[in-house]
Amino acid sequence: MSARPQPKLSPSPATAAARFPLDAATLRNYLRQIVMMREFERLGEREFKSGLIRGYYHSYAGQEAVGVGFVNSLDLNRDYIVDHYRDHGHMLLSGMDPERIYAELFGRRNGVSKGKGGSMHMYSPENHFLGGDGIVGGGIPVATGVGLALKQQKRDGISLSIFGDGALDTGTFHESLNMATLFQVPTVYLCINNMYSMGTSLARHSSMPRLVDRAQGYGMGTEQVDGQDVWATTEAAERIYARVRKQKKPYFVEVLTYRYQGHGIHDKALNYRTLEEETAWHERDPLKLLSSYMIEEKIMNRAEIEALRQEVVAELEAKVEAAKVEPEPDASELLEDVTL
Repeated sequence: MSARPQPKLSPSPATAAARFPLDAATLRNYLRQIVMMREFERLGEREFKSGLIRGYYHSYAGQEAVGVGFVNSLDLNRDYIVDHYRDHGHMLLSGMDPERIYAELFGRRNGVSKGKGGSMHMYSPENHFLGGDGIVGGGIPVATGVGLALKQQKRDGISLSIFGDGALDTGTFHESLNMATLFQVPTVYLCINNMYSMGTSLARHSSMPRLVDRAQGYGMGTEQVDGQDVWATTEAAERIYARVRKQKKPYFVEVLTYRYQGHGIHDKALNYRTLEEETAWHERDPLKLLSSYMIEEKIMNRAEIEALRQEVVAELEAKVEAAKVEPEPDASELLEDVTL
């Protein structure tokens, strides 16, 4: 099986930094966030393999620069996120306590969805996070409706719809984008293109592998963004959000990125990807790109970066252990929060 040609990506971080400056404090914060997301998933995978986490587990490792740019640039006092099932990193960025996320993964009562949602169906209205969704493309019409509500209520907010490249093959994607333009809703459609849907490359299932071309038919602004580069994602997010707030019109973004695991933990990615392709994408690991830049610019050195990683790991290990001893939901709560 031939590998899909890699898309052309945007400039190197050094070039991007000159184009869109980020100060040292912001870069340190971004680095900690990426390390937090990467280590959160490593520990989550460990607990899944130990049998503590049931159901399915979709790792965000490799895609962290997407969330760093597009979630950090939101104002979650007025904006809303409607996510897909690869949602752990976005929940961390939106301000949720890792202990409550782990508690949800472990099926505990203190989980963000009271232990009933699991990995794919987390929900935190206080953080304006309106859920992950296990249905491919299932959150897109919800985010469109949130945008319409914001417009009708004359509120100065935007709705961010996050989904994968496989969602473009669903009817709800096309119906939602048509309605979004028809009703001029302030929804940003963020397609995280990690190139394989579940396990089939875009070149093998899409007649138009450049996904922005598929969205342009609905009369909205579109663009591709390098999803490995925090400078590129931050610049694009801030500019696009400002445009959508001002114009009150939808926008479609395709971010080019790469997941390091298979679709799920048990998915053997090398069954459909080549080692050469994986190696090339690891060279543009968002953690590696940012760390290298910070070392070169003498913002942090290797020892300081490793100390930060160890600090994050210790914090997360404590969160895991605390979540493990929390109680499970009582059987009497089974039908609460459920519409019959």
